[in-house]
Amino acid sequence: MEKRAGGEGTHTASWEALKQEIIEAAPSLGIDDIGFAAADPFLSLRVRLEQHRAKGYESGFEEPDLDKRTYPALSHEDPQSLIAIAVAYPSKLENAPKSEPGRTRGMMARSAWGRDYHHVLREAMQRLIAFIKERVPWANVVDMVDTGVLSDRAVAHRAGIGFQGKNCMIISPKYGSWIYLGELITNIPFAPDQEVQEDCGDCTRCIDACPTGALVGPGELNAQRCVSFLTQTKGLLTEEFMMKIGNRLYGCDTCQIVCPKNKGKHWPHHDQLQPDPEKAKPLLLPLLDLSNRQFKEQFGETAAAWRGRGPIQRNAVIALGNFKDEAALPKLIEVLGSDPRPVMRGTAAWSIGRIGGSAAEEALLAAQTLEQDEEVLERISLALSEVREGRRPRPAKGDPSRRGRASEPDVRLGGSEAGAGADEVAQGEAGAGADEVAQGEAGAGADEVAQGEAGSGADEVAPTQALRAAAPPAPALLVAEPLVYDEMQSPIGPLVLTASGSGLCRVDFGTFDDVSAKLTLWAKRWFGRGAEIVRRPDSIKPYKKQLFEYLTGRREGFDLPLDLRGTPFQVEVWRALGQIGYGEKVSYKHIAEAVGRPTAVRAVGGANNRNPLPLILPCHRVVGTNGKLVGYAGGLDIKEKLLAIEERVLNSRI
Repeated sequence: MEKRAGGEGTHTASWEALKQEIIEAAPSLGIDDIGFAAADPFLSLRVRLEQHRAKGYESGFEEPDLDKRTYPALSHEDPQSLIAIAVAYPSKLENAPKSEPGRTRGMMARSAWGRDYHHVLREAMQRLIAFIKERVPWANVVDMVDTGVLSDRAVAHRAGIGFQGKNCMIISPKYGSWIYLGELITNIPFAPDQEVQEDCGDCTRCIDACPTGALVGPGELNAQRCVSFLTQTKGLLTEEFMMKIGNRLYGCDTCQIVCPKNKGKHWPHHDQLQPDPEKAKPLLLPLLDLSNRQFKEQFGETAAAWRGRGPIQRNAVIALGNFKDEAALPKLIEVLGSDPRPVMRGTAAWSIGRIGGSAAEEALLAAQTLEQDEEVLERISLALSEVREGRRPRPAKGDPSRRGRASEPDVRLGGSEAGAGADEVAQGEAGAGADEVAQGEAGAGADEVAQGEAGSGADEVAPTQALRAAAPPAPALLVAEPLVYDEMQSPIGPLVLTASGSGLCRVDFGTFDDVSAKLTLWAKRWFGRGAEIVRRPDSIKPYKKQLFEYLTGRREGFDLPLDLRGTPFQVEVWRALGQIGYGEKVSYKHIAEAVGRPTAVRAVGGANNRNPLPLILPCHRVVGTNGKLVGYAGGLDIKEKLLAIEERVLNSRI
């Protein structure tokens, strides 16, 4: 083809012929789909990026210069067209190894299955560049993967690879969202392709399933809350996020797994991207012994290695805590006592608290006397509170209470998150199978990739589902607003009422002096380290009024704003408590059935015991299966008084 001069003298038919040659050659170059687009600035993208930044939704991994992200001319001296490529990757792990007690496993994102996709895409694009230059020697081509400055998704959308879904992914009509993306800027005026007109319709499954509520709206992601981003950070994580990470070691695929557009789509045809099952689902305990060199030898060729071993090992410690496997306790105690990294020690303290029992308490107390780091000491204190308040020591092997459960670990691996001392861990992904841990790309590093099993039967600890009212914001994102409280003298004794700016969040039996230590630990756990608790009687007055009316038989229900802080399972149980009728008595089994977990009676009992709003959410109406009164935070005498008040009011109607 003749060399153009200033863009003139080029025959459109010649460029169209070259374009068709490229399309036909793409599969032989290792490219599954290819599209062409104009190299005009991405002006609408620029507006969205500015809004995204203003809201604090960026991950920090992106190119900071918004002009470079939206103007191809800043990356190429004569941009005439863009070429987007897509390489499809596998969505299922064949012959996935299983987690077992003492041999629990973590899950790597699909982006870490097989060889690092950055290398795979760059090599494919280099072959494409060579193909073009063989035909147009003067061609000037710049290639990028997701570490480049342009938005892969914006280019792919404009080039007709697919449409942008509500989960922010590019969804190809043929390949779904299981595609890696790359792009080239060229000085050849290729004719642009048409954008894909398909869309998500009314479907919001990805938004509904996001474990942390990071998908704040259709096509809008708060990367600071995205599990994929969180697994790649290097610091201590909050209680909320650690519980929702489950056993993910890198990335998150939840929003892709639940997407109907991905149903039945699995692309195993690229040998380089095929996973090694032992690397895709590695044993957790051995990960903690890897040196830097050993980590690079084992995982260095995968995309998960880019942040080093630190985040992976921290996430392994989190996973061990979520599995609650007692076999991991000796190793976690070793990490707590001797790892030089405060992040590892603080995370180990949390996991030890999750496992619980007398050995855990002894280890935490021993570490507390030696620890110097303030944040780690705080984690140890919270873990001790967890062990003492809610975790009953488990029966020893051979104890009659374990009969019939000899092969059952304390955690039902891959079960549903109970979070309240029950022997179930973490909630299965919607449509992903009971034992699955999924992961969804947060735009944090990889542009498309994500992970989790899509119905392959891999046995994982999956994340708790996001219940918007239950999920506290990360402390780093909190507005500096104190919690307010006041004491109340009532017919059943003194009460302490605590509220946030969103509503009443705790009712405690006793005086403030009685409950202040417990209340402070709870506030740090759910509202962040800087949470203040200040006395403001006027703010609490509306709550006191309704409670007093209830306790004197003049009110049967409450009309109050509530701010529930707990695990998603706990909140689900607490909401079910709120549905128990005035004067009615139900069993724990009834509540378990009401939340769709008929076999999780122990889990319901644990959540019931942690109800932060007794009286408002009437756990006093829950009795044993034989109708007898069972434990109550305020004591059985108060439980009897409450039931008597309700019975007297109902009898007065007769």
